[in-house]
Amino acid sequence: MPFKHFTETVLVVLLALATIVTGIAVSLLPPIPEGFVPWAIVFVAAIIYPAIFYPLLKSNRADYSFRALHFAPVGIALGWLLIQVAMLKEPRTEVAERIYTWGFGILPVAVVFVLLAVFCLQVIRRRIPRLAFLIVFLVPFAALAFATEQYTHWDNQIAAVLWNQPPLQIAQQSSEGTSSVLSVSSRGEKNLSTSSVPEEEAWRQKLRSVERGSVHSESSKATISVGGTIDGVNAALEVSGQKSSGKKHVVKKPATKLPKSGGEMDALGLLALAGFAGTVHLRNRKEKISD
Repeated sequence: MPFKHFTETVLVVLLALATIVTGIAVSLLPPIPEGFVPWAIVFVAAIIYPAIFYPLLKSNRADYSFRALHFAPVGIALGWLLIQVAMLKEPRTEVAERIYTWGFGILPVAVVFVLLAVFCLQVIRRRIPRLAFLIVFLVPFAALAFATEQYTHWDNQIAAVLWNQPPLQIAQQSSEGTSSVLSVSSRGEKNLSTSSVPEEEAWRQKLRSVERGSVHSESSKATISVGGTIDGVNAALEVSGQKSSGKKHVVKKPATKLPKSGGEMDALGLLALAGFAGTVHLRNRKEKISD
């Protein structure tokens, strides 16, 4: 028997929610090959959703367009994979990847919502409630997507929690594609310019402080080198000044032997010899007088 209008409205609401969840999940995936396993999980989940409801859709003779719309989450996941494969062969296609995943995947989600709205307009009854549900879901989601890209950057923070990567690395992969904020330019200079992304700007501030520290250390080394050179020049000037003034530079050395005390041995010998000669002379003189 055909679908009841209430049941069909519930399925439209569930499909809208599943589409939003798939768009968010795809936008948070890291690039392949690292992101292949997470993508496979998202892809399997996207297949399980229509597999659950397809028997119900078939038994109630749902429109073929409505049946096909239940595979929209699968199409969103496949579209992401195709873009990633194209990026491996042609890096310039990263622009398409950034557009596809911008704002929690708002672009593919909006396309599916438009197709759902077209289907709802084809049904005679329950048009207004179904369109109202789609608007209630899409407008806040679009506002959240815009705020995330321009101000909060929640996509990078959520991806960092899911994949255990720093927010900076996630920002490099999602908002800047394969280009890195730490990449070296063609002239070999690091990209330290001001960034609008808070996580990137915080990291670049750290890089600037490191650069300033390295410059400071190099200048300190240069100052020490110049100071040592000046000290050597001053020492040489002092030595040359002493030589020119005629002053001797006395260097104190430890004594190699004890100092001498008393007369020398040769002086003692001379005194003994003089005494002996005097004694002989006096004895000769006495003998002459006695004769």
